Amino acid sequence: MYKRILVATGGSPWSHAAVTYAIALAMRTDAVLHILTVLTNPGSYATPDVLGATDIVVDLIERQGQGLLAQAADEAAAAGVTCETISRWGGVPETILQTATEEQSELIVLGSRTVSGWKRLQLGRNANAVASKAQQPVLIVKHPPSPGQQYGDLWHRVLVASGGSPWSDIAVEHALALARMHDFEVVLLHVIPERRRFRSGEPNADEGTSILALAEARAEAMGVSYTSILTQGSVSSKIVDIAVEQGCDGIIIGSRGLGGWKRLMLGSISNAVAAKTTLPVIVVKRFLLR
Repeated sequence: MYKRILVATGGSPWSHAAVTYAIALAMRTDAVLHILTVLTNPGSYATPDVLGATDIVVDLIERQGQGLLAQAADEAAAAGVTCETISRWGGVPETILQTATEEQSELIVLGSRTVSGWKRLQLGRNANAVASKAQQPVLIVKHPPSPGQQYGDLWHRVLVASGGSPWSDIAVEHALALARMHDFEVVLLHVIPERRRFRSGEPNADEGTSILALAEARAEAMGVSYTSILTQGSVSSKIVDIAVEQGCDGIIIGSRGLGGWKRLMLGSISNAVAAKTTLPVIVVKRFLLR
């Protein structure tokens, strides 16, 4: 699992965090790492009456991109990780998705800002677009791994949300496969939405108990250590809060893969979780079911 990893860097602190995390992950999985920087259209920097400056701007952007890639490649080499660097012009989300397909990447790693207040309700534009459209799992990180994680195990305990849907089922399978391979514990969580109650007003726990029982059976069959939790409340908030309470190193969550206005109108639990938490989040898509 994860033998070909793609990470995108743009020079920001959060994209550097993604590079550092991707290198640490590639070191653990013995993966080939592709490091991509996307160069944006220089036309956005020049007006028609100063187009003579376009060549200068193009050269500047390309040199900056090569500098970012060289820095990332040096960091990978120092960790003993095999990497290939890629520089391409284009739109950021589109280029990341196209490159991931062409390079047959098994995981995309992206950085995202840590924000507060109302901005936490929406993940960054590029991370959101990639996570909603990618056919591969997408790992979203906001901080680099700690020194202990860089030179030890990245994960000791990971939370996976199980909701009973096909995409959450595949997230559970993904989490258990990783846990078995890398020997970490899994927290199996089912959150009963606040709106789902019996007529008496009591939470409907039967369905959640059944969903968790199936996940527990899978974990036991795979020899994975687990803790299971059934709770009620706001799904995204509970996932974020319980991951912290349980001392988890990351979160794995399934996604339907909604894009565009559907993602905005219907909402996305995976999007909300990735926006709210400071932990790394792996978003696993329904496309993996094919």
